[in-house]
Amino acid sequence: MRVHFLRHGESLSNADPDRIALPEEQGDVLSERGRLQAAAAAEVVAGLGIARIVSSPMGRARETAAAVAERTGHEPEVWDWLHELREPSGYPDLPRSEQERQRWSNRMSHHADPAHTVGDGESFADLLGRVERAREQLVADDVDGTLLVGHGIFFRFMFARTVLGEEFEPRHADWLWRIGSLNCGLSTFDHMTGGGSDDPADISGWRCVTWMAPTVAPDLATGTGGVGPGF
Repeated sequence: MRVHFLRHGESLSNADPDRIALPEEQGDVLSERGRLQAAAAAEVVAGLGIARIVSSPMGRARETAAAVAERTGHEPEVWDWLHELREPSGYPDLPRSEQERQRWSNRMSHHADPAHTVGDGESFADLLGRVERAREQLVADDVDGTLLVGHGIFFRFMFARTVLGEEFEPRHADWLWRIGSLNCGLSTFDHMTGGGSDDPADISGWRCVTWMAPTVAPDLATGTGGVGPGF
């Protein structure tokens, strides 16, 4: 079973040079460049033979999914647990320097307890639990060619869980910045049923086939604010 993971197009939060994350009511929409990215990504995705679209409930993901839906004719399903990491209340109002200091990866990697939280922010365990729920639902549905439209941090957790398995721990959170994330980057995962032979590639479970392949031209992928690794 093959599943494609498409990160949303550039949001207003991505494009803002002074903040990592804007308040959701301001930043959770695509920028003008983000809408162009989503349209370009839809052209690429349309050639993959996808069978359905599943989307995060957040605005930037739903706008991106809508662009793909217009091109493919598949009406997106919304899974409400696919949202991006929930930051503590007040985080988006902080200046950029303080947002960087209190970044999610710093909070998680400095505490061994997966359930550690700051205020009402989401814990490592909570986010990983949502990733596991998505993986389990995909396997239960068994739809080859699902396109899942979502978020960079969520997808990084999917990648790390796939590669590290049960060894994925909070101490690894700070390393996840080494796993690049592009707006409208397309990643592909397979779920395999196998095992038992001497071939080391004969495994059961999830494997990452490609990671964050660009779907837009370089001049569309960069610009003021850049395509950052955040939200």
